[in-house]
Amino acid sequence: MRSIPKNINLIVDEMIEEIETALPKFLQGFYIYGSISLGAYQNGFSDIDFIALINQHPTDNELQRVKDIHKQMHNKFSGSILDGYYLVKEEMEAENQRIIPSYYFSEGKFKGERSFHKDSIDAFQLKKYGMIIMGQRVDYSVDFDIVLKSQKDNIHTYWQNWLDGCKRFPSINYFGSFVSIRSIEWGVLGVTRLFYTIREKDMTSKVGAGEYALGTVPEKWHKIIQEAIRWRKGEKKSLYRSARKRRADALAYMEYVIGECNALADKCGRG
Repeated sequence: MRSIPKNINLIVDEMIEEIETALPKFLQGFYIYGSISLGAYQNGFSDIDFIALINQHPTDNELQRVKDIHKQMHNKFSGSILDGYYLVKEEMEAENQRIIPSYYFSEGKFKGERSFHKDSIDAFQLKKYGMIIMGQRVDYSVDFDIVLKSQKDNIHTYWQNWLDGCKRFPSINYFGSFVSIRSIEWGVLGVTRLFYTIREKDMTSKVGAGEYALGTVPEKWHKIIQEAIRWRKGEKKSLYRSARKRRADALAYMEYVIGECNALADKCGRG
């Protein structure tokens, strides 16, 4: 089991204590997943991804109290973003309910009610890598074929549109791909993590996916992958002298990986 960074433990423990004090017996379980559970948490880059199980759908008053606690926590720990879902425990463990309602919070704010899919990459991460902070391990199944389909859809929609935006003048992504190494890292490691998931039927961190790609894809792509990994790790000095060349390599690499993901997903579908 991975260990949770001490500063994250303090934040999570305080939030659980605040909820239990304000709403006794409301919270049935609390779990950490995402970069922390993968051993890849980095201050300034990673969120604190969580799933909270609750005893019932909250009343307006209960939801308001949770909203107030998230706002309070965000104001106190503004450098650490709590990003997660509140789910009713009984619904999460009911095998005949594959899509259930949730209450989603991020950056100290309630983002609304959302459908939570038990056959999603979040549910898969929680089941395989989730860390129990409070409560018992959650008992539910995940159909990974559906997870793979959603990852393929993500390639076709979000990532292809993002890449097209980088090529389209004028657009925010177009200019960002010239001047922002953060934009380069987001695109290069974002599609690479999907490549890893589709190829290995598993989940890893962005850095883990980049390191995996260095041993998997042709050497011509290694420099741009290493550039993204270095920035993700906090190494700010670029491997490139030319921002134009870096941008060209990043967009070409993303085009290559999206093509590989589509071919892999199609092969899985036929199999």
